[in-house]
Amino acid sequence: MELPPRLLSLRLAMWIVAWALAGTAFAAGVKAPSEAQERARFVGVWKGFTVEGKGENPDRGPVKLELIIKERTMRGIEIKGPDRIDHGEGEYTLQLDANPRHLDAAKTLPRGRKQAYIGIYTLEGDTLKWCVSPQKVRPTSFETKKGQFLLILKREAKK
Repeated sequence: MELPPRLLSLRLAMWIVAWALAGTAFAAGVKAPSEAQERARFVGVWKGFTVEGKGENPDRGPVKLELIIKERTMRGIEIKGPDRIDHGEGEYTLQLDANPRHLDAAKTLPRGRKQAYIGIYTLEGDTLKWCVSPQKVRPTSFETKKGQFLLILKREAKK
């Protein structure tokens, strides 16, 4: 038995609404972290390197770094043998709805000018990968290349 076109359209519309509601219910069950929750994941002392290429050797690189990240700020320290060079502290912002997610930081230079560092990141457990550029162009891939560098940092265990 063939259904009249009007009834067929009504059934199709009901199926679409049911499918959309089921998708909404599923999505509601999988909550994305809030910004406060994501910032809490960053808090700590992170040590690692700016790495070459795509980070094939994450435990070495041209610059050894320590980032001290608090809820709203981060401080960068370069480690050169026994010396520690403080590169200053600045605020950072997150954009959680971007893919990959954005992590941008800015510090104020001695004469009051701002230096921005725009980047993308992944944070898996105690490993932070941040590909960052001091230029005005956001990196699109996780690799060190002209105009951008990849940091791979591990969170220090809390004592």
